[in-house]
Amino acid sequence: MSNLFYKIISPNRKWYWFPLFWLLRFISFFYLLGHHFRLWAYRWGIFPQRSLDCRVISVGNLTLGGTGKTPFVMMIAETLRGNGFKPAILTRGYSGKSKKPVNVVCDGKTLLLPPDQVGDEAVMMAEKLKNVPILTGSDRFQTGRFALENYEIDTLILDDGFQHLALRRDLDILLCDHKRPLGNNHLFPAGELREPASETRRADMVCFTRFLGGPIKFSQKYLGSIPQIKAHFRLDSLINMESGEVCDVEILKNQPVVAFCGIANPEGFRQILQDTQVQLKVFKTFPDHYEYSLNDIKQLENQALSEGGKFMLLSEKDAVKLKGMKFSLPFYKVVIDLEILEGREIFNKQITSTGLGVN
Repeated sequence: MSNLFYKIISPNRKWYWFPLFWLLRFISFFYLLGHHFRLWAYRWGIFPQRSLDCRVISVGNLTLGGTGKTPFVMMIAETLRGNGFKPAILTRGYSGKSKKPVNVVCDGKTLLLPPDQVGDEAVMMAEKLKNVPILTGSDRFQTGRFALENYEIDTLILDDGFQHLALRRDLDILLCDHKRPLGNNHLFPAGELREPASETRRADMVCFTRFLGGPIKFSQKYLGSIPQIKAHFRLDSLINMESGEVCDVEILKNQPVVAFCGIANPEGFRQILQDTQVQLKVFKTFPDHYEYSLNDIKQLENQALSEGGKFMLLSEKDAVKLKGMKFSLPFYKVVIDLEILEGREIFNKQITSTGLGVN
């Protein structure tokens, strides 16, 4: 979303944004009506829900912006593979230009499509995961059926699937940012909520990401007895963009660096870098799924040189779009690991349960 949007919906908005904010509040009332009609239509069969002949696990969130869905989806896939399951991942392919109903990003062995066609997140997952087919398409049922017909799989993982009610799922996992689980507590377009907080009750498990300890600002009446886990992100390693060399994060300590990213939650990325005790000379943000030009990179390098930056750091999601570019400074992609702090047993039990049945 644009910076203007966040300026308008921020609790600390300037006084001159209030009229526009109240206009958005008025519009959000009709958005809410549409949401309730959609739920009612699915509940009563006006909008059909279809099923696939395999386990379906959905990962999603209530808010706009990044809560860590993609790394969470990858963690599920790795857990399933480690326990003898054969998963595939279905994602929308955000920012991808392909108009095909089904796109095979990776067949589990080979990366088949570039990020400009299927989106940066899908390609990033394909580069990191082994033996996991990854497909994109707006119709998850059609994409899932294609996966079942063409690959030996037993589990489908939906990336950003909480609102995709057209496909029945066996396990619905909801992710919430620990600091701001409900954004500004207002429904879109006056806020970051895609659905009312009460829809948390649809979830089978809730994960609070970026957990730093302390209380969770989330009403217990919505959480009820839903199993909860807590997780955070940590910097695992660095990979040199040109040589592919894997480096320890210790090389960053007290070093002047310039970092940039085009992701949904840039502040989360900034915090992870600051936790490594780097000298963050410049932190440049771009819109989510931004397509970098050679001129963008040259400007960043010039800024780094003027500020005395020794390293250029970027997210893994951004790195997939910079392949083939030549750099005059060392560029390192930051490998971030998702670690479960509380509830690992709950997670493993829910993910690997063979007793999942179609709802």
